[in-house]
Amino acid sequence: MTKSFAELTQNLPHRPILEKALSYFENLPKISIDCGCGAGNESSFLLRHNFKVYAFDPTVEAKNICLSKFKDNKNFLFSNQAFEDYSYPKASLIIALFSLFFCSTDSLESVLKKMQESLSEQGILLIQLLGKDDHWVNNFSEKFIGFEQEELKQLFDADFDIIYIDEFKGNKPLANGTTKFWHVHTLILKKKILNTFV
Repeated sequence: MTKSFAELTQNLPHRPILEKALSYFENLPKISIDCGCGAGNESSFLLRHNFKVYAFDPTVEAKNICLSKFKDNKNFLFSNQAFEDYSYPKASLIIALFSLFFCSTDSLESVLKKMQESLSEQGILLIQLLGKDDHWVNNFSEKFIGFEQEELKQLFDADFDIIYIDEFKGNKPLANGTTKFWHVHTLILKKKILNTFV
């Protein structure tokens, strides 16, 4: 029987980029949203650093693993939902690692808007989106959107300061060991302070 992504990755540590993102985190309430949380590896790290974690994932496997892993932790709140259906609470940190590009193509813009609206001023958004040369983008264009780096800068410029942007192109294995060609943009964004004039 084929194992799910959550099952295959449940014993892995958090991704190091999360620590980099937290280095830019200001003195804000420690409230986070882990989008498409999978086995909760990033959630686990955030909980150890005293964050309240709202997490969601549409798969049953992720639900079972997370509810077992964090069953006695009152600071972990899980929803078995997808990006399109989730009601985003107010948060100071939102992460979507290896997950946001699975959002349906016609909903991505509205999902990003919901994230932006739920994030507090100077809050951190840590996301990954696919590039135009990614294997999935080129072979399943009805399911995946690819971006050029300049397009992403234009997309986020109005609401965010782009603190960090990294572009990766190359072959890397999926969780199940199958190799694919990746073109991935990783961004750390800080929500701008809204200028209000009386």
